[in-house]
Amino acid sequence: MAAQAKQPLHLEVLDLRHLQAHQLAGLLEEESRVWAHRLRWDFHPSSEIVRRYLDLRALTGYALLDGREPVGYSYYVHEDHKVLIGDLFVSEPYRTLEAQHTLLRHVVETAQNTPGVRRIEAQLMMLESPAVDLLYPAAELSIFERHFMLAGEVAGLRRETFGRTPGSGVSFERWSEQHVDAAAGLIARSYQGHVDSRINDQYRSVTGARRFLHNIIQYPGCGAFDASGAMMAFDRDRHELCGISLTSLVEPRVGHITQICVAPERRSAGVGSELLWRSIRAFVDRGCDAVSLTVTAANTGAVRLYERVGFHTIRRFRAYVWEGFRS
Repeated sequence: MAAQAKQPLHLEVLDLRHLQAHQLAGLLEEESRVWAHRLRWDFHPSSEIVRRYLDLRALTGYALLDGREPVGYSYYVHEDHKVLIGDLFVSEPYRTLEAQHTLLRHVVETAQNTPGVRRIEAQLMMLESPAVDLLYPAAELSIFERHFMLAGEVAGLRRETFGRTPGSGVSFERWSEQHVDAAAGLIARSYQGHVDSRINDQYRSVTGARRFLHNIIQYPGCGAFDASGAMMAFDRDRHELCGISLTSLVEPRVGHITQICVAPERRSAGVGSELLWRSIRAFVDRGCDAVSLTVTAANTGAVRLYERVGFHTIRRFRAYVWEGFRS
């Protein structure tokens, strides 16, 4: 039986820059256990970055304290015109709506009052609140339902369930960083008008997409980038990139599909499903027994494909975007 949440009547909020890594060690270990249990995801690489920035007094955000003990935290990153809320986690005995909302309100209010900030984005896997929309005006906050999906026993997945295969006009290769610029252009073109470009505005420009790719490759937020499973599709007639699948490892035996994107003119031609199949087979070849991914619920075509080939939703979460406020 889960522990009953304590009433957060006496919890205090403190700027994270007043704390050091050893003071949050127990909280970060609890969070790592939660990610491993719920998502089969090794959170330790991300927590190590949190620890490093804490000790540098450079992690911006807030902690919840019960006396001197940190029982929750949330941090954010300021990038140009926007703030990205990187995480929000509260220890189970304290995990009430009030405690989570207290942290969220402090971070959002600070971001909204930061000069030059016009947008706030957040995808908080461990925020357990169905009521964030009640905290902010509807004109400021957009909410997008998302699914975390997992396919187990991937060695047994069958190619025929993935649907049609592309014709001879498309060729496939493993990922190469020499195509980063072409991939950034493809992402910006592919996500025009797509719901995911409302969640992550980096998809809206080549410059933003290039930064997105850099973050995926260099940092562990989506797992450790795995070049051996990442794939590229090329349009033979146009002599250009027409699809990519980016992959990472989130546990030694669990792969993660970070991104699948297909050029508009090649959609519904089997390119996306072929990229997915090839990435999964690459994971199998390196010994993985499961593969995960995230998808926006409104992207119904992708959800249907993933369900058809063997993925199941194991956690539902939300993406939040704040805009239209005065900074």
